[in-house]
Amino acid sequence: MSDFTVELKIAEKGEVKTVRDEAVRYLGYKKVTPDENILNLIGECETELLNAVQARVCYARTDIKFLGENVVDIGFGEVHSKNLYKHLQGCHGVILFAATIGIGVDRLIAKYNRIKPVKGVILDALGSSAIEYWCDVAELKITADEEKHCSRFSAGYGDFSLEHQRDFVRCLDVMRKLGITLSDSLLMTPTKSVTAVIGLGGNARTCGNKCMSCNNRNCIYRE
Repeated sequence: MSDFTVELKIAEKGEVKTVRDEAVRYLGYKKVTPDENILNLIGECETELLNAVQARVCYARTDIKFLGENVVDIGFGEVHSKNLYKHLQGCHGVILFAATIGIGVDRLIAKYNRIKPVKGVILDALGSSAIEYWCDVAELKITADEEKHCSRFSAGYGDFSLEHQRDFVRCLDVMRKLGITLSDSLLMTPTKSVTAVIGLGGNARTCGNKCMSCNNRNCIYRE
């Protein structure tokens, strides 16, 4: 396992936003526009959620080694994954990445799940859009000096085993730096958190849709 220099960034005020179109999609609306009451609730929830956000990201750069067919070392030992191996072709290094928008969002969702469930559902969808927005912002900052980079690729995509969540959590020291803990079933708390690997290199693959690497073809979040 490599030695890591882990860097931490904290979001500036106003740097995290919700993406209403994405949240509406997460709520199950496809080609149907929500009615006025739902739209008003979404507006209320956006304000409350953004007031609860405490966004952070930590990351580390490390070398990549291609050890054999569909086997790659991204700093924490051998990873057997055809999808990740293919995704990282043309890369000379990677960024190990973890981000969260904080436990306050979880607490807000839990509160409304008890007293007004419809707002809990809306807040959950808005939180999902906000963590993806924050990841995009953080990724652009972190890779600003890189010649080229791949899109984020998380444990659980395709055949990149979710068991590797433990490696991200350990190597990036996310419990201390971000307050992220991992359950026995490999779920993160705060729930609006992401771990991922970003490939670096002049020949990095920049095309493709991350959803195409996922085996769940019926997911409502599928792009």
